[in-house]
Amino acid sequence: MKGLYVITDCARLPTDPLLSITEQILRAGITALQYRDKSADPVKRTREALALHTLCRDYDCLFIINDDVQLARDTGSDGVHLGQGDCSCKAAREALGTGAIIGVSCYNSLARAQAAAQQGADYIAFGSFYPTSSKHNTARAETGIIEQAKAGLSLPVAVIGGITPANCTTLLKHGADLLAVISSVYQAEDPYSTVKKFNQIIGVAK
Repeated sequence: MKGLYVITDCARLPTDPLLSITEQILRAGITALQYRDKSADPVKRTREALALHTLCRDYDCLFIINDDVQLARDTGSDGVHLGQGDCSCKAAREALGTGAIIGVSCYNSLARAQAAAQQGADYIAFGSFYPTSSKHNTARAETGIIEQAKAGLSLPVAVIGGITPANCTTLLKHGADLLAVISSVYQAEDPYSTVKKFNQIIGVAK
């Protein structure tokens, strides 16, 4: 896994613009899309997840559900991303099967990353590396943790938090495999061109 990992901006966008902008993003070429919606409307969440999954299949992109293992199972997604307080990797694996992709947020903790690896995670994520408006009260991570994880663990490393085309090179130089972004593409004047710029910097052909 290497490239741009886009997380949906559901806090700001209703369904129709969310789908429209997401298709622009997918058309430009990304590695994975994560559906992250914290609303308490299960009907909306299921409807959006199914629509986004269809788009991801059309554009050959991995589709990951944030936090909700049951939604991931119900919608046939490629996997789930787990944060602090969510179920264990083991429980997610039992629910979704051996082929599912399971990612774990490790914030600024190498110990959490090591535990995730032992429990069978497929990738780990660190952050926030830069100030971000997408999440509040986030832990700050330093670039050294990327190098430590790459040296000690054989897992792809995702990085998140205020990442833009202007500041992502440092993270890539320290070994980041996946750049996880929200506002830098969803709030861009031209999401398609912004994704293309990220891909050029990362060095992936999309």
